[in-house]
Amino acid sequence: MDIEKILTKVNEILPSTPAVRLTVEKGETNLFDSKIGGTPYFPKDMEYPRGKKNIFEGQPLTLLAQLNFEKLPHIPDFPATGILQFFIAADELYGMSPDYKDLTRQDNFRVIYHKSIITEESKLLSANEIPKYSGSDECYLPFTGEYKLTAHELEMMPANLWDYRFSDAFIKCYNEFSGESAKDFWDIDYEIIDKLYDMIDFPDAVVGGYPIFTQDDPRMVESLSDCDVLLFELDSVYNNNQGIDILWGDMGTGSFMIPHSRLKDLDFSRVLYNYDCS
Repeated sequence: MDIEKILTKVNEILPSTPAVRLTVEKGETNLFDSKIGGTPYFPKDMEYPRGKKNIFEGQPLTLLAQLNFEKLPHIPDFPATGILQFFIAADELYGMSPDYKDLTRQDNFRVIYHKSIITEESKLLSANEIPKYSGSDECYLPFTGEYKLTAHELEMMPANLWDYRFSDAFIKCYNEFSGESAKDFWDIDYEIIDKLYDMIDFPDAVVGGYPIFTQDDPRMVESLSDCDVLLFELDSVYNNNQGIDILWGDMGTGSFMIPHSRLKDLDFSRVLYNYDCS
């Protein structure tokens, strides 16, 4: 069975989409860098993001990631300028909503876009001025320290078998080529499925492209299916020799997805945030 021919046909149903891979590297960062953790770019005249639920009600959120689009290869329909940030609570769910049908509720996470970048650092919060958690409960974050994000060139990323639409597309194309009548992956030779897994490359982080989950695609829930664009995804990256420690539970991933129409309008009020692990 020629899997490449099947995937070429699948690509007509689920087209490859532009993406920029990011490599996580140990090192200090400045206020304007694309990064994981560290001190966020944040104007002094803005209200700092705080949680709304459980032990993080009224407590400051932590910068998970920051993307400076002026220093990244441009992805069509993504911002060409400005800084996009992802803040999360350090609770047991890393700020994710406990309601799997409404993972867009920005109660204990926040997505903030700064369209114009202030370059005068005196107008920005310093590390000492960033609000700190003042509660007595134990805090949990999927990372320790801060890391630089180094961008690679723009590429076209094909869909993978974690996308909730991939199974139906692949089965349809598989049946056309094989003459069989498989209904799902259980009807296909395991060697073919294994090859599909082996063909996936796991970036440290990515903007655009297709997400990778360790469990199910949360967009299988109809109320979330409009979040069709991967805004940002961070994988677990652990390297003791390099001092990198990013772990979503048991080697999972954290993903942020947005409706295409909202992304084009630079409206980040509806973003699906999901983290899962094995």
